Amino acid sequence: MNDVTRQDRLESGGDPIDLALEPAGPNHTTNSALTNGGRPTVVEIDLRALRANYHALKAAAPRSDLMAVVKANAYGHGAVAVSRTLAAEGCRYFGVATIDEARELRRAGIDARIFLQAGFFASQAREVVDLDLTPFVYDASLLAPLNRAARENGRRVFPIHLKIDTGATRLGILLRDLPSLLETLRECPAVQIEGVCTLLANAGDPTSAVTDSQLSVFRDALATLRQHGITPRISHVANSAALVLRGDSHFDLARPGLALYGLPPVSAVREKVDLKPVMTFRTRLMQLKRVPSGAGVGYGHTFTTQRESLIGVLPVGYADGYKRGLQHGGEVLIRGHRAPVVGAVSMDLTTIDVTDVPMVAMGDDVILWGGSGGDVISVNDVARLVQTISYEMLCTVGMRVPRVCLS
Repeated sequence: MNDVTRQDRLESGGDPIDLALEPAGPNHTTNSALTNGGRPTVVEIDLRALRANYHALKAAAPRSDLMAVVKANAYGHGAVAVSRTLAAEGCRYFGVATIDEARELRRAGIDARIFLQAGFFASQAREVVDLDLTPFVYDASLLAPLNRAARENGRRVFPIHLKIDTGATRLGILLRDLPSLLETLRECPAVQIEGVCTLLANAGDPTSAVTDSQLSVFRDALATLRQHGITPRISHVANSAALVLRGDSHFDLARPGLALYGLPPVSAVREKVDLKPVMTFRTRLMQLKRVPSGAGVGYGHTFTTQRESLIGVLPVGYADGYKRGLQHGGEVLIRGHRAPVVGAVSMDLTTIDVTDVPMVAMGDDVILWGGSGGDVISVNDVARLVQTISYEMLCTVGMRVPRVCLS
């Protein structure tokens, strides 16, 4: 059954919404998740699909634990709801990018391990310790501030994970600098290397020589640590693609992100693991108007009707994450038919041509991406139309769009 929990209402900024617009056509939906008179543009988060994806990925890497990556509001899906759901499925590790993201989870009662993946500044060390986060440490200069913060907090041992730059040339310690960092570590007795990790730059290609080289450098880093008397308890490398395509990257822990949300980062992943999209972006038809041939539509009249046409107006725009570039080839699903986006996508409104959609009526359900009946508009396909990637499409769904959880 579809549910909206109290937390879901809080995260969406109010009470659950009702998608009923009058007059409603026979395609009117009455999902209990959509039960109030607010704006009908929402994303539905299918928690059943999320659970299925989590277990499918665990099965793909049976010797590794999983760190569920919930940064960027769980890729736009709602970090608190996603984390609570996966914690109930046995997930013990969660990854965020910022201290603010971690603080949100702690305030929501998430007491599992939270890993700070995207770095922090020395001035933030005290909060990293106070929130009991496990930071990815990428520079020796962070060790002393963490040691000081740990001791002030009464922590005799504070675990960190070293991030090794094996070739991605982003945050991380170069192999040549590792011995020097370990010398600094000797002066920081409260800081303990629990884990070591790296970022793969080209994991989507299972035959990539870049990945081969990075794994080799990573193993050299592990050997260097052992030479200095340090054997990390947890080693981790694999992201979503590597988890499925590179068994030699599994180690002790894998860090799936996009795949958790049902989107294969590359097509080869889809062929090996059955993933179910978690997000459906939907709205309702707000207005219908019949216009003659030659009518200009929207700002700049970038589209002109070539026949008498029925134009529909949707209460969604680029402020909601529906990209402006979708005026060029974008489609939506309505009454089991595809209808093209026509005219410029504006900040709050989008226009579609529904001339060929039988029995179309105001209030009809409209899928921007996701499935309806036997058809699906994949966010991967939507992303390609605007020359970006599905990660960005998901993460930029606007915060004024409520996340409605279906359990």
